Amino acid sequence: MRRYAILARVFTGLMLIACWWFVENPLSGVAFLLMLSALSAIRYRIKAYHLLGILETIICICYAFTWLPALLGIWLPVIGIFEDKWNQLEEELLRSSFAERGERLKLEASIESSAREMQNAARLAEMTERSRIAQDIHDHVGHEISGASIALQTAIKLYSMGDNRAEDLLNQTAKRLESASEHLREAVHNLKPSRVPGVSTIAEICEEFTFCPISYTASGDLSGSTHWELLEANLKETLTNVTRHSNATEVTVKLSGNADYIRMQVTDNGTDNRLGYDNSSAITSQLESGTRSNKTSPEFHAGLGLSGISQRVRAVGGSLSISNDNGFTVVCIIPK
Repeated sequence: MRRYAILARVFTGLMLIACWWFVENPLSGVAFLLMLSALSAIRYRIKAYHLLGILETIICICYAFTWLPALLGIWLPVIGIFEDKWNQLEEELLRSSFAERGERLKLEASIESSAREMQNAARLAEMTERSRIAQDIHDHVGHEISGASIALQTAIKLYSMGDNRAEDLLNQTAKRLESASEHLREAVHNLKPSRVPGVSTIAEICEEFTFCPISYTASGDLSGSTHWELLEANLKETLTNVTRHSNATEVTVKLSGNADYIRMQVTDNGTDNRLGYDNSSAITSQLESGTRSNKTSPEFHAGLGLSGISQRVRAVGGSLSISNDNGFTVVCIIPK
């Protein structure tokens, strides 16, 4: 913008010089042109733009009584006004850009912190489970094998001596080994997950829902997500709310995805007002900001568990929308 303003000032100056040269050229016009040129140059060195514009206007009007074409110089403060407004707009946009960047950096830092906390919690749970399994194997399998080994050695010595007690010790050893084998199979079974999180588990949760008929559809690119356990927890919580707090006769679950996000929508046709009031957009904003309404709603505060769903979604940088228009709808959008 400054370049265009300078060009406009130069053009105005050339027009004044042409008028001075071709119309009439009083000697005082030289001083007039020099003053305007000096003020235009000073404008880009100091920030008193408004005072310079007033001074340029006064000089042009006063000199117009002596030389009428001096009124063309009024264009200079007009150009200055437009330049000032443009500079103010650029400054506001720059401040807004910095503010948005700061908020975005804070959000990214919050997401990274939440991700680290979730990873630490998962690692702690994994180490705790490993310690439990190791202790269980040591207490049961190791004890039984050690006892069986001692009994077997004793039985061998008794057998070499022709003692009939060797048979009893062999039977005892077999029972101990069988017990150790059962404990070992149980430990291995506990290590193996009952089902791998993914699209199939979402479908299984829907199949296990028996409160009312349920319709499940999946579409789009659903690969590459690392938050299936979160979606499973939210779906279970939502279906539990349908069972406990609604009179719905039909539930629809839609799962869709693209390259960046996975969207899960759960809708039921219940006619009850589970939010306690009708402003679903307010509830959505409250959940996303982590606050609650002052209005009394036992279902919202205790039964729905929407706060837990919202916290899980916000922890991974997702969004949650809730509506109680024409039934009840919960929409989770999770980044992959």
